[in-house]
Amino acid sequence: MVLVRNVELEPGEDYSAAEIRSTFNKGRAGKGIEINYDENDNKYLRLFSSADSEYGDDLEAAPMRYVGEKDFDNPGGDQVPNRGNGALIESQDNDWPVFLFEKVSENPVRHLFHGRVEVVDYEHNYRPEKDKKEYDFYLRQAETEATSPSTSAESESSDDLAPGPMRDIDPDSRDVPNGEEMITYESNKQTQAAAANEHENTVAALSRWLEAGRWTCNETDETDILASTDTEALVVEVKSIDGTNDGEQSRKALGQVFENCYRDVKRRGWGDREMIPCICFSQPPVDRYSGYLSFLQQQGIEVLWRTKDGVRGHPASVERVHNTES
Repeated sequence: MVLVRNVELEPGEDYSAAEIRSTFNKGRAGKGIEINYDENDNKYLRLFSSADSEYGDDLEAAPMRYVGEKDFDNPGGDQVPNRGNGALIESQDNDWPVFLFEKVSENPVRHLFHGRVEVVDYEHNYRPEKDKKEYDFYLRQAETEATSPSTSAESESSDDLAPGPMRDIDPDSRDVPNGEEMITYESNKQTQAAAANEHENTVAALSRWLEAGRWTCNETDETDILASTDTEALVVEVKSIDGTNDGEQSRKALGQVFENCYRDVKRRGWGDREMIPCICFSQPPVDRYSGYLSFLQQQGIEVLWRTKDGVRGHPASVERVHNTES
């Protein structure tokens, strides 16, 4: 047997099953979630993934998504939190090394080593096609490992709900989301450009306003402003309005802000932060929507808008968002 702390594998390199067995001095290698112990009885886990398996892992996402193992006593039923699934859940509160491998060839069998990983979050999700619940474990590189090329935050993924890379706010270089203004202005290119400018100006004004308080502001591919503190995450969807499309843009903003809360907060591993969804308009909404917007604020959705003098909004939203202390 070996001591797990002495295991030397290079992230981004692929290994044969025999090489993996030899490195860990373990006879079995290549199946699902393996629970192991070294010669000092230190617990560690090995995870094996394969593109042709029944599970559908996504190791190109950031964080990576690894699907739990079936209940071997009831393979067609819901996955349960025992054996490997239970060990992965418990690994969040224990310093157990977790090694992630992906099968990349069949003959001969070889596994790509993704490095040491850790669980940042997990969900027990219902699969309509399978009519059962499965565990989705979200993984990131452990701090003891450098990120391998196959798992960097810049990797492309088929998972359109994976969180995007965070970057500094730059309204001038940001594309207005598809459909943001196109529905209302599809026949007027000049007005479309003006609406895009309103969107960019609102993003810039709001980010300055937020950073004058307690927030650090970033953007992602989908989220206009992802503002954060050590304990909070503010997800802002900016919408351009002109007095005729306020209701339509409000409805679109609602769907987008909640999707982005899931994508850029929960899936990022920020589940321990207070999540604050927020809609910000390019100008004050018309009066007939005041009751509706008050209702949204009462449900925890903050409502702001840009004015010629800066940023205003529902009084309760301004008080909650712009306080210098969380």
